[in-house]
Amino acid sequence: MPAVVFHRELPPPVTTMVVAFGGWIDAGEAATGALRHLVEHLAAPRLASLDPDDFFVLTQTRPLVRQTAAGQRDIQWPRSDCFVSPPSAGHAGLLLFWGMEPQLKWRTYVQQLLDVAVQCGVQRIISLGALLAEHPHTRPARVTGRSTDPTWQALIEAWGMYRPSRYQGPTGISTVLLEAAAQRGIPSLALMGQAPHYLHDTENPAVIQALLSVVTRVLDLGLDVSNLDAAVRRFRTRCDAAVARDSAIEAHVQQLEQDYDATRGEARRALQAEEANPAQLIQEVEDFLREEREGGSGV
Repeated sequence: MPAVVFHRELPPPVTTMVVAFGGWIDAGEAATGALRHLVEHLAAPRLASLDPDDFFVLTQTRPLVRQTAAGQRDIQWPRSDCFVSPPSAGHAGLLLFWGMEPQLKWRTYVQQLLDVAVQCGVQRIISLGALLAEHPHTRPARVTGRSTDPTWQALIEAWGMYRPSRYQGPTGISTVLLEAAAQRGIPSLALMGQAPHYLHDTENPAVIQALLSVVTRVLDLGLDVSNLDAAVRRFRTRCDAAVARDSAIEAHVQQLEQDYDATRGEARRALQAEEANPAQLIQEVEDFLREEREGGSGV
């Protein structure tokens, strides 16, 4: 079976690709959540898929069994999919990629993905990500960025979003992708949302909305993100209730609020995994949110 399977003919050239990977760089499921909203908003059909057998350890990223409408069992394999919104009046078209971070053959994986992008005419890439940070859920979510494209770089500097990267250490697949793109002469914009570190495994609609707001502004998509306002309000209400159950957590969030306000919302530093995992702090909040979610009051 070929590594890339096409589900339809190539579209007219699209010059921009937006990518998001689940896993290490997807705190609050914000990057993949934002990409999912773009796919739905643009009604973008699936163009191509990367075969999972070459890139995933299936005992770590397991396939799922679902029941079809006809009552049959259907196996859903880990997906790495490209969706395409072809050019139309007032819309330049987009290639959208959404997949889990693979375990194997990263260099081969990103080269296969970039081959598809080049075949579609892509000339620049936007990468969406989210990291855990010292950020309170009660304040507007922040997004930072940096770009190898002069026009995009000028925009994020003008918007006060630019943060140079001084990080050294383990990295994710999106960094490998953008480095490989640079070697092909394809410029990129990396956008990073900041999610509260005490909400480690909880989908965060506030960060999803913040990422979407920046993307639609950069690309002039005209996407109305206000449809997420209600989800953000419900999410913050549930978080407030969870935090109020523990005075230590409540005091910690209040300190984060003071720090945020003192810096006028300037983006806080991202945390490393060992810093972002005080077991008691995270577990109390996430247990409460999980109970709420399983009780049917989802975001």
